[in-house]
Amino acid sequence: MGNADQPDLIFANARVLTMDRRRPNADAVMVRNGRIVWTGALDDLKPSAAKVIDCGNGTLLPGFHDAHMHLLAYASSMSAVDCRPSSVSSIRDIKKLIGERASGAPQDEWIRAWGYDETSLLDQRHPTRRDLDEATSARPVRLDHRSGHATVLNSLALKRVGIDSSSSEPPGATIERELDTGEPSGLLFEMEDYLDRKTSVPSDKRVRDSVEIAAANLLALGVTSIQDATPHNSVSRWDFFDNLRRSAAPMPRITLMSGASYVRDFLERGLSFGSGNAQLRVGHAKIMSTLSSGTLTPSGTELKRGARERAEAGFPVAIHAVEAEATLSAAQAISSLARPAGGVPNRIEHASESPTDALESVARSSATVVTQPSFIYLNGDRYLSTVSPRLLPYLYRVRAFSELGVDVAFGSDAPVGDPNPMLGIYSAIYRRTESGNMLGPSERISLPNALERYTAAPAKATGLQGVVGKISPGMFADMTLFDKDIARIEPDELLSLRPVMTFLGGRLVSES
Repeated sequence: MGNADQPDLIFANARVLTMDRRRPNADAVMVRNGRIVWTGALDDLKPSAAKVIDCGNGTLLPGFHDAHMHLLAYASSMSAVDCRPSSVSSIRDIKKLIGERASGAPQDEWIRAWGYDETSLLDQRHPTRRDLDEATSARPVRLDHRSGHATVLNSLALKRVGIDSSSSEPPGATIERELDTGEPSGLLFEMEDYLDRKTSVPSDKRVRDSVEIAAANLLALGVTSIQDATPHNSVSRWDFFDNLRRSAAPMPRITLMSGASYVRDFLERGLSFGSGNAQLRVGHAKIMSTLSSGTLTPSGTELKRGARERAEAGFPVAIHAVEAEATLSAAQAISSLARPAGGVPNRIEHASESPTDALESVARSSATVVTQPSFIYLNGDRYLSTVSPRLLPYLYRVRAFSELGVDVAFGSDAPVGDPNPMLGIYSAIYRRTESGNMLGPSERISLPNALERYTAAPAKATGLQGVVGKISPGMFADMTLFDKDIARIEPDELLSLRPVMTFLGGRLVSES
């Protein structure tokens, strides 16, 4: 992806929102060898032989930076059976779709399905192995919950991965049992890492093709950088992406977090935090803290120990915390650490429930919060009907954190969420659910603030603030162009707004 042969470029006739507070606006940008060398008024630019790109009075932004997503899972979801609430309304619907896929699949092929949400089903329960057996008993089936934290297997799949009535649960995981038989029901919690190691893996070519399709979709949405926050990212996954980035297909820049249990493997390979290059680098150590089994796992003491071990190995930590108790525990663990060298912050991923005690503890910790405002739109109606009214004002907070001096960056959590940044930006500004209800209106922020949290803030959250995230001299020319003045459009237009061009290092990588 060299840029030495590129002509100088001038992006002219644009409303440039730089995200650089020293110079927030411009109407022209000059790019040389993939980097921005000048921003300002076109009248101030000396004549040159540069190629001029007329932006047609559109809005030019830094490329969006998704601070938290799962690229392989997102790529896989694009070819899996779609069981999201938009596609199914009952377990019967799920069985029908899986049965249809199985009828045309090779005999030994795993049937992958994803996106179900038991609270959106007429049955108001999780499917079981017996349900999936009715769809197909001749092929192994894996059905993933939309959250990524639960999975249902049919009987053949349970046998293939070695789970039966005598199986013990990995730490922090739950194997649900049938009350009358003691046999596994097929429903598993927090066992994605185990299943990924046991499940038949698609061919490298098939995975590569899926990832390239996913990457093209991200670039079409204006996403030029991502941080993959998968908790079981290993050295082999690093190798996969390292090989993939050498292909001809354009890819967003990737920061790959190390799964907490793989930090030693990364170091033995000579890969520490920040290793890599502009296309692929090593990020934070990802640690899970969850209440999904009914007990906080790991305990507060164990979480502090685990965070300290990763910090002493040279990795800032990124702690997954959804529930209020987990958010508080994560903040306390980070408070026990020295601030990482180089000013790269430790992070709390999600902080979905942040009542006052958790909010204040996070502020004292100096952690950055990486959250998903798009869930207000995508899941807000479900939250309004299922979450305790006491907690509703504390969901996916942004403004309250900011007022306490906490840095906040946005991510999509794709495939759990939609990777379209405009959805997160819309949600952060208006706090409206899909049906138009308001959820936490006191947490609303401005458009410029929301844009910054999808560009400059994620770059800072991973230590790339001098490289990407702004349209400023010295930065990579990762930019996205909209054909409208986004500051003047109607609120609902944000939801349908898409870039007309995306540039990565000054090269056009997507055009609609």
